[in-house]
Parts: sequence; structure tokens; C-alpha cells
Amino acid sequence: MVRDVQQPARVPPAVRADPTDDAAFDELLPRALQAKASVHFTPVAVARFAARLLAPEPGMSILDVGAGVGKFCITAALALPGAHFVGVERRPHLVQIAHRLARRWAVPNVRFVHGDAFSLDWSLYDAFYLFNPFAEHMFGDAMAIDETFELEPGAYILHVMAVRQRLSQARLGARLVTYHGFGAPPPPEYDLAGAGSVGSDRVELWIKTRELARERDAGESLA
Repeated sequence: MVRDVQQPARVPPAVRADPTDDAAFDELLPRALQAKASVHFTPVAVARFAARLLAPEPGMSILDVGAGVGKFCITAALALPGAHFVGVERRPHLVQIAHRLARRWAVPNVRFVHGDAFSLDWSLYDAFYLFNPFAEHMFGDAMAIDETFELEPGAYILHVMAVRQRLSQARLGARLVTYHGFGAPPPPEYDLAGAGSVGSDRVELWIKTRELARERDAGESLA
């Protein structure tokens, strides 16, 4: 049964245990990234809300696919010091920014990896966070983070298929939280367990409740 998850009460900035808010975080970014932060990087309220869905128990490990400058991981790690957050990002200069910001707030339970998310073993993680990480391929150059990669709709489709494959291979009980989705429904092994309206869209919690015979999406072998 799907249930709406109650949002945490808003806390005045003066008493927040987490020293960041959207303005404070985004002001620390290079000017070119500040202009696009609201499109590409998870809002603080969404990160806090999603973190509690992803890691209801201490010691859980969460993979953020397409971590950007680390805004989700840092905010979530500060909100849940008992969980461990790993952000993987292909752009090395964004990983450098994420490391710098994590050091600024002395966040011990976060790590950033420069590389391709699909080269990692997703079975090692308890949960996954996806803020439509490949939508940049559909935006066009005007809303691209930068010119590091050639953007094309075909790459978007291949990446989405690869995500579905990795999610199918995740451990039983794996949790998935999406914000603005990721371009396709989760694999059939996952059930929608909760949702809440936060930020500019629904935050949805999916849980892998069963193992099914592997259903290969067309083209997955190319990812």
C-alpha cells in the first residue's frame, strides 16, 4: 500500500543543526554554477526529507548517482550522521568542489568518487538516490552544467536502461528514492512504499520486495 510520508516540520535557520540552506550552499559555488543550481542540484528540504526515507536505520550506505557538487550527499549526511553517503560524479571539477564543501562543514560520513556510476558495484549499497541524473541530455546546451560532455537523447536512453539493470541487481530490500524520477519506472521488483510533495515535485520511495527472473531491457548490454 502506498502511503504519503509526512514532511518534517520546517525549522528556523537559527536553530538548525545543519548549517546549510539553499542560499548559503549555492553562494559557495562558482558563479556559473550558481545560476543553474536550482535546476541541477537537490534543494536542502528535499535532501533532508529523502535522507530519512533512504536510511531509516543507522549504518546504511547510500549511493547518489550524478552527485554534482555534493549538495544532496552533504546535506543528507549532516541530517543523518549514522548513515554513509557516497556520491559518484563524472566531472572531476565538480568532485573537487564537493570535497571542498564537505571539508568546510567537516562532514565525516560522506565520500565522493570521480567516475562512471555504472562501473561501481551497486549490490554493495543499501539505497540509491536519483534526481533525474541524465535529464541534462534532454535539456540542450542552454541548461547544460558545462561543456564537458556531448549531450544527446540517445545517451539518455542508454543511461536510463542501465539504471534499471543495476537496480534489478541490487540486494533484496534495497531502497530507491527519486526526485523528478530518473526517466523510467523502477524495475518490477520494486514497490512504491511512500511519497511526499517536497520542493518542485514528488519525492518517491521504492523498495525492492522480491526477486524476479531477469528481464533485460533492449540495449542494456550496450550500457
